[in-house]
Amino acid sequence: MDEALQRRLDIEEIRDVRRRWAYGRDLCEWDLLRSVFHPDATVHVSWFKGPAMDFVQRSSELGKQIRPEEHSKHWFGNMRTEVQGNRAIQETDVQVLIRAYIDGVLFDNTSWARFYDRFEKRDGAWKILQMTCIYEKDRLDPVVPGTAPAGFYEGVPLKGEAAASAYLAFRLAKVGRKSIPMVFARSAEERALKDEGQRWLAGA
Repeated sequence: MDEALQRRLDIEEIRDVRRRWAYGRDLCEWDLLRSVFHPDATVHVSWFKGPAMDFVQRSSELGKQIRPEEHSKHWFGNMRTEVQGNRAIQETDVQVLIRAYIDGVLFDNTSWARFYDRFEKRDGAWKILQMTCIYEKDRLDPVVPGTAPAGFYEGVPLKGEAAASAYLAFRLAKVGRKSIPMVFARSAEERALKDEGQRWLAGA
């Protein structure tokens, strides 16, 4: 097959894997979500860092707690994909749209971020080997304006790198879920992640 055509087919398959991830995660289709990862894959997001299969299991447990009014959606924008043989790096713009209760009030939490993924082709199939979310900014709004309790937002840090996910971390703490150290846009951690990714892509 023509090399340029093969590259185009590889890129489209990689992007389709990322799209299937979103459907599996948002529609609670756990077998589909599990299928997009290699068995040794890892995930690093706001509330989890570790093996991808544990991420799927934890996600399925959280899915059982969702109330009818609560929803999640991962909405993708631009994608940048670099392919080198059986390895690839893909960066995807994403909006994470969460509707959830906090202290009995329904809120919309919107996060702007990027997924930085290592993909590997094994046995003819592209799957995610490493998934990392890079956080850029977020906001938290009551679904019904004016229903946030007085002083509700006090103490939310809106300066420095942590401002990129201040409301996300605040929401997780409010519902009893601990956030973990995240990768923020334009941080030393992002630069290290990408430097390591490029070395890996080159075969290091």
